[in-house]
Amino acid sequence: MEKNRKKALMIVNPTAGKQEIRAQIFSIIEALCSEGYQPTVLTTQAKGDCTEYAKSIASEHDIVVCCGGDGTLNETITGLLDSGNDNVPPIGYIPCGTTNDMANNLGLPKTIKKAASAVVGGEPYYHDIGRFGDIAYFSYIASFGAFTKVSYSTPQSVKNVLGHFAYVLNGAMELGNIKSYHVKLSYGSEVIEDDFIYVSVTNTRSFAGLLSFPDDEVSFQDGLFEVLLIKTPKNVVDVSNILTNISKHNFNDDKHMVLLHTPEIRVETEEPITWTIDGEQSPEVSSVDIKVIPDKIRIFRPQSQ
Repeated sequence: MEKNRKKALMIVNPTAGKQEIRAQIFSIIEALCSEGYQPTVLTTQAKGDCTEYAKSIASEHDIVVCCGGDGTLNETITGLLDSGNDNVPPIGYIPCGTTNDMANNLGLPKTIKKAASAVVGGEPYYHDIGRFGDIAYFSYIASFGAFTKVSYSTPQSVKNVLGHFAYVLNGAMELGNIKSYHVKLSYGSEVIEDDFIYVSVTNTRSFAGLLSFPDDEVSFQDGLFEVLLIKTPKNVVDVSNILTNISKHNFNDDKHMVLLHTPEIRVETEEPITWTIDGEQSPEVSSVDIKVIPDKIRIFRPQSQ
């Protein structure tokens, strides 16, 4: 074997999505080998394994190939950032989850084999990462309120059968059980305080097929979050107007919604809140500082992006 072959760490979550990755592993290995990579394959057995793999040995490799859902990608990014290395290897993401929000945002192919080709033939681009207090990192969303329990409250068995529709179905069901939160948000010299049913801090164009932003509102590497706030509606007419404007991606002309761009924000609530971070449930917090981490993580995207 040639001594100058590049080294690839391949982290595989065999239970992601409908477990299609089990039958496709060798096609990914073949794609890596064809481009001169020497792959090392590690499979996860429990939550946190991706983080440990990325933290402990990723620096010994030229790229890290993450095979799983958005939660698997989040764990991999967490390990890379927690490793303390200044120059972390770029990430190739092979999406195998149910909804794959990050893959959709990055314009990655929907099949595993084509996604592998996009890694070896693509380019690594910087992607801003969010730091959620001292608790977690997120690659695309931290949120609470309406819609946000969809990812972790939908049983895996239902996700496997219904796929993306499971998220839409659960999202619709949540609308019948809206809770209001009194929230204070501080960013720069500005303060917003009001009652809200939804708060999200994102670096994404869409979330679970339920909320999406116009392309010109979002850049993945501008050092800014998109913060969406939905105020508490007072009647069914307000609810109808909110849903109509969400469906039209119109967040700037509705008196119940606020969309702002900021590199950091403090969010304070009257009671401890459980957030959803990249589709996973977080510990409860009543105050958290959220900041952008730019120019640390690179993710492969097709060259046409």
